Amino acid sequence: MDWKRNFLESSLLRRSTNKNNPNEVQARCVDLAYSDMMTAGRYYSASFLNDKKKICSATNSAITESNFVFSRKIIEDISLLFCDNTIGNGNRYATGFGLAQKLINMTFKYLYVFSDLIFIDKPIPDFSSCDCPLDSIIIKKAHIKDCVWSKLTEQQYLECQAKITELLNANSLDLELSKLGNLAYDFINW
Repeated sequence: MDWKRNFLESSLLRRSTNKNNPNEVQARCVDLAYSDMMTAGRYYSASFLNDKKKICSATNSAITESNFVFSRKIIEDISLLFCDNTIGNGNRYATGFGLAQKLINMTFKYLYVFSDLIFIDKPIPDFSSCDCPLDSIIIKKAHIKDCVWSKLTEQQYLECQAKITELLNANSLDLELSKLGNLAYDFINW
């Protein structure tokens, strides 16, 4: 028994999560990602088109139905559960795309972290097409200017991911990181 790892897993997943139940662990990964998204989303959640339960359930289903293969289409689809385009007004707004990218990308990050608990009866998915979850820390580390993750348009998002790909290509990555696509940038810099 690896006691330190067990403690860390239980701390993050919560003791109430049955770590021997892959579906429970997977659902908790989505829930954790939702909490991460809510760092900005909480200011707009009263205006979301759907509640947490519906958004998390749809996210879990979309990722499972994609056979755990990341795609930007999942972000587009889930963004519509938040709003048609933007929530708020003036400079106090968020985009559904910005919120959804955080939720989806963080879910994939947690799925990777807990892959040993989730993919016990099937092969671990290919994470090489994953994008980096964008937040203020990553945006600053990548030297991306005039960009707020919760206000991202799809075009800005694509530009940020292209910059991150460029930064990753300029470095030599170890074997583990080289299999994570742009998600590697998050592990290196967060």
